Order: sequence, then C-alpha cells, then structure tokens
Amino acid sequence: MVHQIVKSKHRVFVESLIITLLILFLGFLFGTFIESSRTSKVIENYKYFEIDALDLRLQNYYYQIMDKASCEEAIKQNFIFADEIYRQGIIIQRYEDGNKLTGNLLLEKKKYVLLKTELWLNSILLKEKCGNPFHTIVYAYSQSSNTIKDAEQTAISKTLKGIKEELGDKIVLIPIAGDLGLGAVDMQLRIYNVTYLPSLIIDEEHIIEGFKEKEEIEKYLE
Repeated sequence: MVHQIVKSKHRVFVESLIITLLILFLGFLFGTFIESSRTSKVIENYKYFEIDALDLRLQNYYYQIMDKASCEEAIKQNFIFADEIYRQGIIIQRYEDGNKLTGNLLLEKKKYVLLKTELWLNSILLKEKCGNPFHTIVYAYSQSSNTIKDAEQTAISKTLKGIKEELGDKIVLIPIAGDLGLGAVDMQLRIYNVTYLPSLIIDEEHIIEGFKEKEEIEKYLE
C-alpha cells in the first residue's frame, strides 16, 4: 500500500514536471516567433526606404542645377519627403524599442540614418538656393541605452514633436543616430562641433546640448 502511494506521488511529480517543461518550451517557441516576427517587420519597413534614398540622390542633383523659379515646388516636395520619413521613423522606433540592434537590423538602421543625412544635406542646399525659407532642426541622439540618457532623449523627442506640430512646414525635423560609426554622419557632427549626444543643430548655426525647455529652443526659430 505504501509502495503504491509512493509510486503514485512519483508519477504525479513526473507528470507535473513534464507539463511544466512543455509549457516553458511552448512559451519559448512563442516568444521566439514574436521576436522574429517583430524583427522582420522592422527590416521590412526599413527596406521601403531604399527607393527613397535613390529619389533623394536624384533630387540633390536637381537642386544643384535648378534656378530660384523652381524653389517653391522643390521646397514643397522636400517637406513632403521629410514629413513622410519622420512619420515612418516614429513607427519604426516603436518596433526598435522591443529589439536589440544587431545583424541585419543594425545594417538597415544604418541605411536609414544615411537616408536622413542625405535629406539634411538636401535641405541645406535648398536653403542656400532659395534664401533660407525654412528652419532645420537636426536631432543627433545616441543609440546606446542607459536609464539617464533614455529619459533625457525621451523628453527631447516629446518637446521636438510638440514644436513640429505647432510650426509644421516652417521646420524640417531630422532625428539622426550619431553613434553608429557612419563616416558621413561623423563628419557632419565634427563640422558643427557636436561632441555630446543628444544635441540639437538648429539652422546649422546653433548647437544645444542635452535637454532644454521648449521656449529655449523656440527662441532660435523666431
């Protein structure tokens, strides 16, 4: 009788262990599937920008040869492009927040940052050609993560989002990761003496390091 009770308890223990391991295994598979799906979605969104990169390059060639009579249409198209990239960037960031940038994901991120850098250069060229009809705010942020910097960058992003919503087509807002080891980005940051991330480069003249109140940023946009 005692032997049967011990045997029964042992059987219950084994069955419970098997069920627990099965649940853990299924949970692991489900988690892996979700992670893989999220990563694929991010990469898929990035790949849409490859055509945009070519489009921007062709626009740059056009801006170099156009005359002032074409400024209005060129500026309009530049804003359409900039706003679309900015909106897509917000969507991509949501996916990024749940993934560590490695492998293919990091490669696609670098392509996207180079795309935005080209948008910045195009905007500078347009401003020179057309008499500075709009402002540029380049938000150079850090891809590296820590609690203090994450909080600072979240606050900056919210402030800039509010400014963009208020001023609309008076501003081209370009967030750029400044620590991905990209030569073109590094060169631009050196040109404007940006040594701290996050920083704002306003109209290629004013450098603001770290978080600042909305009013302090807006005084450079008057």
